[in-house]
Amino acid sequence: MSEVTTVVAGWGLSFIVVVTYALWIVGRGKTVGRELGIGGQEELDSGSDSSTPADV
Repeated sequence: MSEVTTVVAGWGLSFIVVVTYALWIVGRGKTVGRELGIGGQEELDSGSDSSTPADV
């Protein structure tokens, strides 16, 4: 292999490792959040409209 091929392969492998690790961290954070009951989105009632105030 030439030096350019080696460098490109190294950067490509590093990128794949970093992206995989980042996705694992995000997935783990979501799992922990679900277990602790934090970070969830509140579901709106089917009849509610977020653009109108509740006291109308």
